[in-house]
Amino acid sequence: MPSWMEPPAWLEYLDRFHGERPGVAAEVLGRCLAGGDSPHTWLARAVSSSSGRVIDIGCGAGPMSRTLACEGRTVIGIDLSMQELREATRLGPGPWVRGDALQLPIADESVDVVVSSMALAVIEQTGRLLDEVCRVLRPGGMFAATVPTYRPINVTDMKLLSRLTARLGGPPRFPVRLDMSLGPLLLAHGLRKVEDARERYYFTIRSRADAELLLRALYLPMTSTTRVQQATDWLVAQVARGGELQVPIPIRRVVAVK
Repeated sequence: MPSWMEPPAWLEYLDRFHGERPGVAAEVLGRCLAGGDSPHTWLARAVSSSSGRVIDIGCGAGPMSRTLACEGRTVIGIDLSMQELREATRLGPGPWVRGDALQLPIADESVDVVVSSMALAVIEQTGRLLDEVCRVLRPGGMFAATVPTYRPINVTDMKLLSRLTARLGGPPRFPVRLDMSLGPLLLAHGLRKVEDARERYYFTIRSRADAELLLRALYLPMTSTTRVQQATDWLVAQVARGGELQVPIPIRRVVAVK
């Protein structure tokens, strides 16, 4: 079995994942908390109250768009998955647009802010994506994004994640790793990084349903159903010992200006 998937296979996996599990990523991220905040509210705090036109790239079921919505502001959620957009429509009025982040259906220099909740890590052609972000942003406009990361994390959390990934046969997969390259990459595509922060969130597991939900939200293209079941059983066993289990979800937030 190959260590990773060729680009067409990744795109097929991504389409199938979101077609079969619309809203699962939004639900899990919405339940990840740090000091009472979710990753969605943390990202939303980077957006100025004066921002009138906002684009949410890879909006999925729309949690970021709904978090950002307020009087006097237009937030347009864009995603390729029809199933995710149907879920977004069920949960809120939108506007929701089916579109490719590499060819945004948005006019040049017409947007105050572009946000991306975790989508940078799953869109392989990062440079093209950032070119599109820069194209649609007005001069002085802002790009704010969250991406998966590997820190901050403490020793206890590291042990838990190591045992969980051992049962899964490896960590969740993303075609793009941005931990070291994101700052220079932004600058190369017309965006100057002005903020870079990291936060450790926790997803609380109290039942088998919680464990199944968390694992369903992970990109595990090379992981067998048997391994996922073993990981689920292990999480449930840990809950039985302690009443609940907090799984760490480290996230990085980057803000850049055109």
